[in-house]
Amino acid sequence: MKKTTKTLIISIASVAILTGAFLGVYFLLPDQSDTSADSDITAAHSDGEEHTHEEYSLISHVPADIKQIDVKNEKGEYTLLSRTPVSTVTNAEGESSQVTDSTIYTLVGYEDKELLQGSPDMVASDAAAVTAGKIVNDGTAKSDFGFDEPRSVVKVEFTNGDKATITVGDDAPDNQGTYLTVNDDKNIYLVTTDSADGFLIGAMNMMSTNIGKSADDDSENVFTKMILGGEHYGVDVEFGYADSDKYSSTYMITSPDRLVADEENVTYMLNNIRSLTAEEVMTVDPDEAAVKEYGLDIPYVTVNAEYPDLTVDYKASKPSPEGEFYLLTNGIIYKLKTDSAPWILNDYSSCISKKILDPKLESLSSIEITGGGASCRFDVKTETAAAQEDSEQTETVTTVKRNGAEVNKSDFDSFYSELTDAQRTGGVTEKPSSGESILKVEYTFTDGSKATAEYFTAENRKCPVLINGTVTLTAYESYVTKMIEQIKSLSEQ
Repeated sequence: MKKTTKTLIISIASVAILTGAFLGVYFLLPDQSDTSADSDITAAHSDGEEHTHEEYSLISHVPADIKQIDVKNEKGEYTLLSRTPVSTVTNAEGESSQVTDSTIYTLVGYEDKELLQGSPDMVASDAAAVTAGKIVNDGTAKSDFGFDEPRSVVKVEFTNGDKATITVGDDAPDNQGTYLTVNDDKNIYLVTTDSADGFLIGAMNMMSTNIGKSADDDSENVFTKMILGGEHYGVDVEFGYADSDKYSSTYMITSPDRLVADEENVTYMLNNIRSLTAEEVMTVDPDEAAVKEYGLDIPYVTVNAEYPDLTVDYKASKPSPEGEFYLLTNGIIYKLKTDSAPWILNDYSSCISKKILDPKLESLSSIEITGGGASCRFDVKTETAAAQEDSEQTETVTTVKRNGAEVNKSDFDSFYSELTDAQRTGGVTEKPSSGESILKVEYTFTDGSKATAEYFTAENRKCPVLINGTVTLTAYESYVTKMIEQIKSLSEQ
């Protein structure tokens, strides 16, 4: 036989052997068209390498087909019940048709708790349909893919009686996906990570993170009770609404002292009480040990408020350096960010107005100032009259008198602006133990009530100021000195 002929025969034989080997492996691969989760997939890939394939449909349902999902993962175990109501509607022609309503999910054991919108849907969506892109192993090396201690085992029961068990292993390197097995199929599949992340959700991740609720209208946003307390505040600080005729501020501190509230700080605080959004739910119906574990046995801050449609009762822990804290309300412990609840960072001092006293001039009947051995009294009268004769429009006119004589209103307005511009320099301090005040300003309102500020000798250029005889703040000595000089000058006129 010629050498060339022999070579040709050997080549043909080699091609035949390779073709046979290829066909043998090909027919061992699972059929792409097989959509059953229970199909006998026995592809012989024991080398541990990834083997590409277009797509493997392992479970093929829709979320509305689900009856029950049992999840066991690193966060615990829970059962999620699913029900998709179908109603019959009749059109104008009398023709009936069925309409599928939204799916209703129930977390067993937490039937009275509101669930987080979208969270149950994520689990159901991942469980209803499982599609893989690759077979990475035939099951001979499961420990290499995280199946000796799987991250999640999910059992799904469908309304037609079908059942499936999904086991989740490790994530593949380089964000390639997640390893997964279905039922008794020995093959290990690679699925996209976002199609399996629902299986890692815990029961607490199912809980709504909404705390309280937003007001439907302005009337529901008006509180009848508002008290902040706890270890951080040191006292129960009660808030009410300021008399708009007397002060420009919206809120008053009514206890432990009666003071004008800081408009910016307090408004921001109180606007973030009746409705909050947590980062996550930590636990439900905690026992004493859990309450202590989250630092809530001795609350750092407490909030008690009442609205027409809502009662608020919060217990909050001390914030962490990362700006997070825990909050207990209605039997649930949440984790929140401090920037969502400014009242956790403020204290009693920061709730008090930055101005010592700043009443509206038209709300007063008199102002009496004593200091530096001199005194001065101004009588104030505000009247409303027609803007012009035979006119329906009115105007408010305020006149100021001293010693019975009317003073120049423009000059007085400038003086009054300086008088009420006294700024506090710090927080609440100790009441002066002795000595008389060096400056006293007393405002008398038209309803007969009074507001007073008494300034004492300065220490470190800061004068203690006793407000309404109850709480002591500090003001700059330069302000006190300036006002005493003006009083002396006025008394000599």
